Amino acid sequence: MDIRNHKKRGQWAELRFMTKAIELGFQVAKPIGDSAQYDVILDLGGRFVRVQIKSTFFQASNLKPGNFVASLFHINGPNHRYERSDFDYLVVYCIPKDIWYIIPSAEASRKHAIRVCPGDKQNQWEPYREAWHLLHDRAPAPLQKKDRFDLYAIVEDYVPPPKLRKQKTNKNAPPHRPYLQELSFRTK
Repeated sequence: MDIRNHKKRGQWAELRFMTKAIELGFQVAKPIGDSAQYDVILDLGGRFVRVQIKSTFFQASNLKPGNFVASLFHINGPNHRYERSDFDYLVVYCIPKDIWYIIPSAEASRKHAIRVCPGDKQNQWEPYREAWHLLHDRAPAPLQKKDRFDLYAIVEDYVPPPKLRKQKTNKNAPPHRPYLQELSFRTK
């Protein structure tokens, strides 16, 4: 496969990723258009994982053979880097080797490029090679955005609280203070 047009190659890689994800049992969705900071959404039974996909066939000439570089140019321009909150996982597809790298956003964000070298244990990205199991793990917690407060909760088997009846109170009785307790001790 040799698609020189980066836009077409990116679309092809996204389709390859979605196909592989479906084969592995994921539910896959694609945002309409290309204005989102991610390319694909995985539905993990109500939890959603945002995936940014990059592909490469570019072999770095200034590095040892077998090193491939995936550019992380952003849709907002080459001087804008992805932030950790833009996606949950970065997927890098090394086209000539047909190898996928599944990298958490905390590791991949704020970088200009990812250099992978399949089979090189010294390469920092090798632990993420074919790490599809990371996508099955619990979806990452959303990151707090500046000047914003989000509250997230998971409710399982919700049972509403019982209805309480209002009790009549004696207006002349001292106020009830449950935190005060009278204790009596017996001594021999």
